[in-house]
Amino acid sequence: MGYTMRQFYSDSDTAVGTFVGGPKLDPRAAIKTNMDCPSCGKENPEHARFCVNCGAPLAAPSAGNATTALAETEPVAPFTAAHAAAPRPVEPLISATPATTPLTIEHVTHEFSPGDFLVMVVDDMVDNLVVISLHLQQEGYRVVTAADGEEAIQVAALSQPDLILMDISMPGLDGLAATRQLREHPNLSSIPVVAITAFSTDGFRRAAYDAGLDGYLTKPLDFKRLDDLVRSLLPER
Repeated sequence: MGYTMRQFYSDSDTAVGTFVGGPKLDPRAAIKTNMDCPSCGKENPEHARFCVNCGAPLAAPSAGNATTALAETEPVAPFTAAHAAAPRPVEPLISATPATTPLTIEHVTHEFSPGDFLVMVVDDMVDNLVVISLHLQQEGYRVVTAADGEEAIQVAALSQPDLILMDISMPGLDGLAATRQLREHPNLSSIPVVAITAFSTDGFRRAAYDAGLDGYLTKPLDFKRLDDLVRSLLPER
């Protein structure tokens, strides 16, 4: 029987190789004694896998023959490009846990605007009434006026001012009596009232506060102090 020489491929000197188109051999097979070539009948040296005379592969050894052979193994699947492309873990493009942004609450502060407030000026002296009213209007406030205590209560009930500047010494219903009535009125009791008068004794100041006044200024007026007091008594908006 004739054999055709076939080239043997291996990945390395110690790797398992395969015959192209032939059976797969296991290099771990046990080494046997020398044996004659089944093709040409000539003896081969120990460890020979192919006949050194004709190149034919040496057959499996039998008892009494001396040679080296590789045992046939199960066919090995050929190496392909798919084996090189090992699967890699895929990083998610979007995190499973969404990022959170701390909620911040902004406290909005509104700039003070005098035009939002209505101030009532009460004085029986026309000159005083005009000077105080003009100053407040120049500061941006809206202004209503009254000439005595009784008129002050009537105008306040109609206009609902945010603050009242009350003269104390007036004919008829004076400023203290008018303030007491305002404090008893269900719709006017919370309006701030500031006393404006020429009296400056400690006893008169105590009487003004006892009547329910919220502030006290003496004539002639210091308009800077007036502006500061008015603004401090006006509600926030």
